[in-house]
Amino acid sequence: MTPVRLEPKFVERTWGAADLSPWFPAPPPRQKEPFGEVWMTSDACGTSEGLPLRELMDRDGTALLGHKVKPAFGGRFPILVKFLFTSGKLSLQVHPDDAYAEIHEKSPGKTEMWYVLRADPGATIAAGFTRQFEVAEVRAALADKSLETLVRWWPAQAGETYFTPAKTVHAVGAGLVICEIQQNSDVTYRLWDYDRPRPLHIEESMAVAELGPHPGPVDADGNRLVECPYFVTERHSIEGRFETASDPDRFHLLIVTEGAGAIGDHSLRAGDCWLVPAALGGYAVTGELTLLRVYLP
Repeated sequence: MTPVRLEPKFVERTWGAADLSPWFPAPPPRQKEPFGEVWMTSDACGTSEGLPLRELMDRDGTALLGHKVKPAFGGRFPILVKFLFTSGKLSLQVHPDDAYAEIHEKSPGKTEMWYVLRADPGATIAAGFTRQFEVAEVRAALADKSLETLVRWWPAQAGETYFTPAKTVHAVGAGLVICEIQQNSDVTYRLWDYDRPRPLHIEESMAVAELGPHPGPVDADGNRLVECPYFVTERHSIEGRFETASDPDRFHLLIVTEGAGAIGDHSLRAGDCWLVPAALGGYAVTGELTLLRVYLP
């Protein structure tokens, strides 16, 4: 087997950005809105094998995913990787956990992390509340449109990591480029959306949201940024040659965040996402680049 390049899927969002460089300098023509998300591991994403990711999973099975990996709820690829490009604030929102989402949405829940690639001066990320609030206080803030004053806005900087488990009320501010790693779910409940003409999900949100503080940016221990039941993410800065091996029990994802290089005979550049099959064995990454290596625990 060989490493598999995953082809990006560009998604329009009202809060998206016109410029996706240097990660995606030549996106396809957009229809209405700017591109705000670029999905890398959706089941429908194309691959260098000439098959969509879902069909590649069906074809190669354990050799691709690993002995200890099964598809997620509904047969999906277990991890969804996105790049986010923001020119406006996203909604204040919350994601359900597995227990709620599987019953009410027929979907996995959504625990996620953000790795900040670029942050304009003054860019912020909302995560958690300024203190522990009661349900009645939050409902009152929703009624008078002051909810964003109750949440904690963190100044964002390139290189930071935020871990946002399911049930965390959060928002991404304007002027950010983020690599998001999450459970493969697109279930989002909007609490407040700045009067945009999109539906809110107040009752669903209040059923799942935790109304207390969030710890803020991750204090990373060495290369490991996040470890949770749904994914492990490591950051590796490579100058020269990095030799490692796939794990027969689980696949690796390699997300290039900056620089350029190669994996074997395949070139790497910022914005690439590669799937390293569990059965690949030893491999080497060369060049001058920073990448995120993501796998299941």
